[in-house]
Amino acid sequence: MSDNHAKQTVAAARIASELHQAQQVARQLAISSKNARAIVLRAGSQAAGLAVIANFYDELANETITLAKSINTTALEISTHSVVEWRNSAALSNLNDAYQLAEGAPYKNGILSFMSELNSTQKSLDYSFGQLMNGLRNQLGEIQQHMRAIDVIAVTSKLEAVQTGEFQGHLVEMADGIQVMANKIKEHVSHSISLLGTPK
Repeated sequence: MSDNHAKQTVAAARIASELHQAQQVARQLAISSKNARAIVLRAGSQAAGLAVIANFYDELANETITLAKSINTTALEISTHSVVEWRNSAALSNLNDAYQLAEGAPYKNGILSFMSELNSTQKSLDYSFGQLMNGLRNQLGEIQQHMRAIDVIAVTSKLEAVQTGEFQGHLVEMADGIQVMANKIKEHVSHSISLLGTPK
């Protein structure tokens, strides 16, 4: 396993931890979106425009929870993959040592055949490792987009809340709370992306 892969595997484990915390915040976000929907229902026709917005909150929060779970699965796959890669790399290194020591041995070339097979496996493992890391980056990017969308929706809902009379205060307070939660999730995701570093 290369040093770069080892670092990325450690980063994936730390990202899983960051996203576990983000998942907890997303659960609170989902609860807040349900509360927002309840207030919208109580406000009736005054808050008709907010009904769709409350549904968006809920949808994005649930998708974020699903993505965070999926990232944990990806992090586990990266960890498992790294162990396989490390074993393959160690076997290749040992065969190389054996080949160097087998000067004049009649079956020396048989070692080359095994080495060739392991080299081929190593290339395949490198490729799939890259695919897993790209998948992880995409999943993190998707969560970031969700949080940006929630931020925009929160601003819109505060504007819409003006028309809800007595419910305005509750709805604005709720939108502020939702923005705070979205920002917390964004911080976890930004930190996770920084852990991944620049793609190689």
